[in-house]
Order: sequence, then structure tokens, then C-alpha cells
Amino acid sequence: MRTVWRVVTINLGWKLLAVLLAVLLWVAVEGEPELVTVQPVPVFYRNVEPTLALVSNPPITVRLELRGTSDVLGRDNLSSVALLVDLAGTTEPGEKIFSVSRANVTLPAGVNFIRSEPPELKLHLDRASNVDRASDSKGNPAPKQ
Repeated sequence: MRTVWRVVTINLGWKLLAVLLAVLLWVAVEGEPELVTVQPVPVFYRNVEPTLALVSNPPITVRLELRGTSDVLGRDNLSSVALLVDLAGTTEPGEKIFSVSRANVTLPAGVNFIRSEPPELKLHLDRASNVDRASDSKGNPAPKQ
């Protein structure tokens, strides 16, 4: 019995330190499990050239797949998530394609962007004067006379 006690108590400080480090490493690696959620988020268009107008009902929401811990994926925390489509530099009418990526999504700390549905937005831009004459205020074609 004495030999067992001696084996246990030899370098007891180092043994306790090793157990403490093992527990800390386990907590750091395991941590809180990550979850994945799909969230519909609003689309905001900025820097639209005054001479251009978005037509053909541009999307107002996209679905984002997001990853994070359960505390950062709460409803209150995700209410600020939005997609910002910057139209700066778009000066000509026509169909333009804008990809949805982490760079143009506002996310709270701890939330990671995985992918979006759709992965890109097709926007049709027309001259503002053409839109005024040929459509109503909602972007719908004017009725034929």
C-alpha cells in the first residue's frame, strides 16, 4: 500500500498541472457546438445612379445559410443581418449580375456566412426616364392603349 501511495504522490504538483491542462484543452476544443440555420434577409440597394432605375421586380430578400453557436444565432442577433448590393460604378442600363458573398453581407460577430440562395442576383436596370414613361411607380409595364 505504501508503494502505491508513493507512486501517486511523487511529482503530485506536475500531475495536477497535467490534469488541469488536459481539462482546459478539452474545454477549448469542445466548446459550444456550432449550429447551421437558414435565414431570409432583406436586400438593400445603394449607390443607384440617379439616371437609372431597377425594373422587373428586383429581389427584396435572399436566403442565407449561416453558421455559429446557439447564442449568436438567436432571433434578436440575426435581426440586423442584411445583404447590401452596391451599384456604384453601374452607369449603363441593361442586365447586371451581382454575386452574393460574405463581403456584401452584414453579419454579427461569431456568425459565419456559408452560402446564399440564390447565389447571385440578376438585376435589370433601365434609364429612369424610360421607366417613368413606360411603367407605373411599382416598375410594372404601362397598360397598352
